[in-house]
Amino acid sequence: MRVRFRISLFRNGKKLSRADLSSEEDPLMVGIRYVLEFKYLEATKWFLIAEDCWEKFMLLGLINIALGQEDQGEEFLGQADRYPRKTDLNIVLEIPEENLRKEVRSPEDVII
Repeated sequence: MRVRFRISLFRNGKKLSRADLSSEEDPLMVGIRYVLEFKYLEATKWFLIAEDCWEKFMLLGLINIALGQEDQGEEFLGQADRYPRKTDLNIVLEIPEENLRKEVRSPEDVII
């Protein structure tokens, strides 16, 4: 499946891998693990049952935009700032073909 960009997650400056979250059972963390595996549709399923938080809505918004569903993505991004952060993860969007990386700290950082 072709995506507009990849979503990478960092903690304390280190890029997370699937193995870093292999023992997590919380639906949010399972969804994040699927994001790290670039299995965005599977991640979406887990985010929908996860507790509401900033990361959930930011990642749902980014996944939808990456898959070409801009309207749905904007709706999720619009809800993100209503909820507190649950983790210390940093979200980075990557477009390897163009050698671009952009950290996302708020919905306004996402340029569609």
